[in-house]
Amino acid sequence: MSRILLTNARLIGGTRPSPLTQTVAVEGRRIVAVGPGEGVSARHTDQIIDLDGKSLMPGMVQAHFHATFSNWGAGAPQIGLERPAPVLTLIAESNLKTALACGFTSVVGSSGPDYIDCALQEGMQRGLFEGPRILAGSHEVAPLGLSLDGETRNYYMGLTNPGSMLRASGPEEFRRVVRTEIGRGAEIVKIAASEGHTLGGADDREITTYEELASAARAAHGLGAKIRAHAASRRSILDCAKAGFDVIDHADRLDEQCIEALLKSGSTIVPSMLFGSRLLGIVEEALAAGQHFMFGADASISESDYRARVKSARADFENMAHMLPIAHAAGVKIAVGDDYGVAFLPHGDYACELEFYVKELGLPARDVLGWATRGGAALMKQGQELGTIAEGQLADLLVVESDPEQDISCLRDSNNIRAITVGGAFVKNTLN
Repeated sequence: MSRILLTNARLIGGTRPSPLTQTVAVEGRRIVAVGPGEGVSARHTDQIIDLDGKSLMPGMVQAHFHATFSNWGAGAPQIGLERPAPVLTLIAESNLKTALACGFTSVVGSSGPDYIDCALQEGMQRGLFEGPRILAGSHEVAPLGLSLDGETRNYYMGLTNPGSMLRASGPEEFRRVVRTEIGRGAEIVKIAASEGHTLGGADDREITTYEELASAARAAHGLGAKIRAHAASRRSILDCAKAGFDVIDHADRLDEQCIEALLKSGSTIVPSMLFGSRLLGIVEEALAAGQHFMFGADASISESDYRARVKSARADFENMAHMLPIAHAAGVKIAVGDDYGVAFLPHGDYACELEFYVKELGLPARDVLGWATRGGAALMKQGQELGTIAEGQLADLLVVESDPEQDISCLRDSNNIRAITVGGAFVKNTLN
C-alpha cells in the first residue's frame, strides 16, 4: 500500500513545542511513523507532500454540537419544531459540512429532534455525503416543569411532537427514556439537570433529583453509551459529578468544591462561554438604550425582574471567567463547543470560542488547542485513536498555513486550513 509522507511539518497539538520540522507518514487510515526527516525513510511508491514549514495538527472536536440549530427556537413553541424534520435534516447535513470545513473532524451531539444525529451518522457510513465523525446525540431528557419544556408550558397547543425535548419524572422513567434513546441509536444521552445559562441565571433549585440523575447515568453506562447534562448550577454540577456523568455542559457556578468533585469523577466540562459573552453584550447594550432583548425571558416579565435576571446571568458568566483557569490548572478535563446555530452565534464561528479563551481569559493557546483536540478525543473515549499526532493514531489531520499556537485567530479563516484528512483520506487539499 502506498503511503502519504507529509514532510517539513511544524507539529502542533502536543504538550510541548516541536523542536524541528517533522515528517509524518500515513498509510491507509493511520499514522505509521513520526520523526525528523532523516528518521522516516521514503519509499519509491510514497506520495511526498512538502509542507514547507506549515503547521500540521490533529483534527479538532466540536464537543457540544446541535446539528439542527439554525436561528434556534425562532417562532417555534418548542425547540426542534422550527422546521419539518426533513428540512432540519438538510440543515444538519449543511452544519456538519461547515464543521468539517472549519477543521473539526469530529463532533459530539448535544441534543436534537427526531433522531437526526443517528440518521446523519448512518448517511455518512453509507457514503451518502462527506462529513466529520459524529457521536450521535439524543433528545434532551427534561424533568416536568423546566422552563424550556415547551410541551408542558404550551399545554393548550396540544403538541404531539416533543421537538428536541422528552419529559421524564422519577428515576424509573428517566431510566426507561435513556434506554429508549440508546435503543434508537443515540450514543450520548443529554439530561437537563438545571435551569440557567441564559438570561435566567442559574440557581440551586432541585430541578432534576440526584436519584433521577444517577438512574439515568447507570442506564446509559450499562448499555455502553455516554451521558451529558446541561448543568449550570452548583448543585447540579456536584450531583452530576457524583452520579458519574461523562460531560457537564456550561458549569456556570463552578467553585472549588465542584472542581474537587470533577477531579474525582473524571467528568469533562464544556464551558461554552462564547454564547454568554455575545448574549450579555447584546442584552446589556439594549438595556442601556432602554430596550429589552427577549432571549430566554418571558415577554411579560417586569422591568425589575428582567434586570435581576440579566444581573444573575452576568454574575454566572464572571464566575466562570474566574474559575475556568483555576479548574484548568487543577487538571479538570475540558473540551470546546457551544450553542452554535443562534442568530448571534452561527455555525462556523467555532474558532472564535478558542480565541475567546486565549484573548479574554489569558489561557495559553497551546492549552486551548489541547482542549479542542486531546480533550475532545478523551471525551469521546477515543484518546488512543484521535487527538494527537503519533504512530498508530487515526490520521485525522489539518494542515494550517499559519501557526495557531502563536496566533490562534488564524483558524477563524477556513482558507488558512490548506488540507484536511479524515482517516487518512483527503477531504480538502489546496496544497498544490
